[in-house]
Amino acid sequence: MSDPQDLVCVYNATNATKAELVRTLLESEGIRAVTGDTSNPFPGISIAPIEVYVQRTDEVAALDIVETINEGDVQHETDVQLEDTDDEIPTPLEN
Repeated sequence: MSDPQDLVCVYNATNATKAELVRTLLESEGIRAVTGDTSNPFPGISIAPIEVYVQRTDEVAALDIVETINEGDVQHETDVQLEDTDDEIPTPLEN
């Protein structure tokens, strides 16, 4: 029988930045998360995915959040919503 405290992988990131973003998002939702080995001897080149782990008891909730990320439904505070306007685009002044 598996221990509920065992770590399970819920996300494979292509780079350390993505892994840290997912880990941070999970933790902001109250789920403790850790990343696998983020050291890479070849910066800028992804040799192996970096895994994000959570405790088995949080696996289902974490996978739901990861699914939302994969669907692109997550909005970040820096996202800007553009509104449609009927304003004309100004034209450059002629010399």
